[in-house]
Amino acid sequence: MITSQRAAIDFKFPFPRDLSPDIEQAQLHSVDWAREMGLATSDSAIRRLQAWNWGRLTGHCLPTARGADLDLATDWMTWGFLYDDQFAGPLGNQPGQVLRITENMIDALYAATPADQENACTRGITDVLQRLSTKMSPSWMARFRNDLKWFFIGVLRMTTFRNRLEQLDTRTAFDVRRLDVGMSAVVDLIEVAEGFEVPEAIFGTSQIQDLRQCVIDIVILQNDVFSLPKDRRQQEVNVVLAMERSENRTPEQALERIAAMVDEKVQYFLDVKASMPSLYDALDMSAEDRARLDRYIHCLELMIHGSVYSHAECIRYSAKTEHTQPIAGQGFIQELHLDASINLAHELMPTARVQTER
Repeated sequence: MITSQRAAIDFKFPFPRDLSPDIEQAQLHSVDWAREMGLATSDSAIRRLQAWNWGRLTGHCLPTARGADLDLATDWMTWGFLYDDQFAGPLGNQPGQVLRITENMIDALYAATPADQENACTRGITDVLQRLSTKMSPSWMARFRNDLKWFFIGVLRMTTFRNRLEQLDTRTAFDVRRLDVGMSAVVDLIEVAEGFEVPEAIFGTSQIQDLRQCVIDIVILQNDVFSLPKDRRQQEVNVVLAMERSENRTPEQALERIAAMVDEKVQYFLDVKASMPSLYDALDMSAEDRARLDRYIHCLELMIHGSVYSHAECIRYSAKTEHTQPIAGQGFIQELHLDASINLAHELMPTARVQTER
C-alpha cells in the first residue's frame, strides 16, 4: 500500500472496512476499457490511468463487489473521474459551453436506441448503461439515470460558481458539492455489488434517504479536506475554503469545524440505523427483507470508511503538484472533442419542447 497524502484531519470511524480481493483485475480491465472507448488515447494518458489505480479506489468504496461487478463499477468510476476532470481547466470557466455539453450528455442518458457515438464521452457512459441494464431492473436503471442527470447538472452548476468563489457561503458550497461529487450514483452501485435491489417504496423512506445523504456528505467533507491543497491552488469550490471566507475562520478553525461536522453526521447515521427495526416492524417486513436492508446499511458503512483509504492511497489527491495538474489536452477526453455534436444554444429550447411533447 502506498499512502500518497496525509489528510489535515485524522478521519476515524466506528465502522468496519474491507477491500475487494479483485482490485488488480478491475484496474487492468478499466485501463483496457478506457483505451477501447477512446477515453485515453496516448501513452502518457494510459500511464496516468495506471498510476491513479481506480480499481483499488473502487475496491475500497465497494469492497463486497467481485469479478465483473467490480470491473463495471471501476469502469464507471474511471469514466466519472475523467469526465469531471475535464472541467478543472479552461472549459470549467465557460458555463455556456458546459451547458451545451450537459444537454448532450442528458440526451445520451435517455436515448431510446443508442447510436454510434463519435464522442468518446457518450460512448463510454452508453456502454456502462447497457451493461448495467442486463443486471438491474428498469426502475433501478431509471433511478441511476436520474442520479447521473443530476451529476451532469451539478458539474454545470459548479462552473457557474467558479468565477465568483468569494460569494459562496458554506451552505451553498455544500449544496453545489452534493451534486457535483456524483456520489448518489456511486452509492447506487452497492446494489449491483450485492446482487439485490432496495425496493423503490422502501428506498424512498426518510430513513434510507437520510442514511444515503450521510454517506454522501461525509465523503464530500473527506474529499474537500484531501483536495484542500489542490483546490486552494486552483481556486475550486470547496466547503473548507468557503467556510474560511464566509465565516471568517482561520484554516485551523475551519478544519476543526469540518471535523465536528463529520462527527455529527456519523452520530446521525448511527441514530437512524438504530431506528431501523421500528421501520421494519411498521412495514411488516419479512426476515429476509430485514436482513437485506441490514446488509445494505453495512455496505454504506463500508463505503464511508473505505473512502478514507480511497483518498489517502490515490495520487489524484497527492500534495505533489505534478499529480494534480488539470489533464485537459493530455490524451484524455478533451482531445477527443468532448463538445462534438452538441446543440447550439438557440437549439436547446426547441429540443426541450420536443422532449416534453413525447
